[in-house]
Parts: sequence; C-alpha cells; structure tokens
Amino acid sequence: MEHVMLACRVLIGCVFVASAASKLLSAASFRSFVTATRDMAVPAALAPAVAVGVVAGECASVLLLVLWPGGVAGLIVAGVLLVGFTAGIAGVLLRGKDQSCNCFGSTTAPIGPRHVVRNAALLAVVAAGLLSRTAGPGQTHVAGVLAAVAVGLIGAVLVLSTDNLAELFTKGTGTTETAGATENTGATGTAEPGTAGQRPVPDDGRTAGATDRR
Repeated sequence: MEHVMLACRVLIGCVFVASAASKLLSAASFRSFVTATRDMAVPAALAPAVAVGVVAGECASVLLLVLWPGGVAGLIVAGVLLVGFTAGIAGVLLRGKDQSCNCFGSTTAPIGPRHVVRNAALLAVVAAGLLSRTAGPGQTHVAGVLAAVAVGLIGAVLVLSTDNLAELFTKGTGTTETAGATENTGATGTAEPGTAGQRPVPDDGRTAGATDRR
C-alpha cells in the first residue's frame, strides 16, 4: 500500500503546485483569482483574505506532502481545500452564473459540472491515500516506486488538462454538426418560389412557331 500512497501524494502534490503557482505567477493572476473568489459569493471585503488563505493552504499541503512523514497531514489539508472548492463551484452552478474557474490561473473556460466531477475525483484520490495508511506499512520495490510516480504524474496531467480536453471535445462536436448541416443544405438545394414540383419546359422552337401562327 506504500505505492498507492506515493501515487496519491505525487498526483495531489503536482496538482496543488500547479494551482498555487498559477495564482502567484503575476500580480494580475492573483487579482484575477481574487475576483473569481468574490464572484463565488464571498463578501468583497473578505475576498482578498480568502484568496491568500487558499494559496497558503495549497502551499502548506504541498510542503506537508513532501516533508511530513507519511504525507497524511498533506492529504488532509488538500481534502479540506477540495471540499471548499467544490462547495464554491456548486454554488456558482446553482445560481446559474457564467463565471470562469481560475483554478489553475486565468482562463475563459466557464465553470461547469466537469469541475465538480474533477474535484470529486481528487477527493477520491485523497481518500484512497488515507485509506492506504490504515493497511499499515508495506514493502517497497524500485519498480513499484517508479510505477507509482508515473501513475501520479499522468493523473496530474489529466486533471490539469480538464478544461483543454473539454474544449477540444466541444469544438470537435460543433465542427461535426456544422459539417453535417452544410452537407444537408447542399444536397437539398433551394428552390425558387413557385417552381417547386414543376418540370422545366424544353425550348426547341415549337413554342415560338405556335405563337407566330396565331
């Protein structure tokens, strides 16, 4: 079970490193996060303090995951933060407000159900890590350690790419629907008013001759 715990620590640690770094990347990034915090029904006067507390909590979680023996304390802090994040996102969805997440820096991707699913998956990872400690210490092997680190890194990349993957699939679906509509329009064509169902009359000169005889 040591390998399970290691994979969970790597995954959660990488996600929270990216999250904290994106908010501290520049003053503009942090201001954007403060704005997003205020939009999540946090009072305007408290939004800066809450934003600072969130970033401090993310940094503390990473340090505890790396330095604290066993990493349990870091997972607990991460779990508390994830519960708070999920509650804020759920509140935005319930109010029907169109707002970007700013979870990993400034982004135009609006908050959606996928963010709740993502946080639920991260909470499941936290729970798996904590439960692995109840089984007691186990033996570790080099191959197992490498596999655990690889699994954690891959999982972190997938979590951090949630918005990009969702945007990619959304664009793909929209392109397919547009192409289908264009093909249907081209196949059907547009008939002129009053000519639908009529056959074209051949112009072989007989019409003109009949007119002259009259």
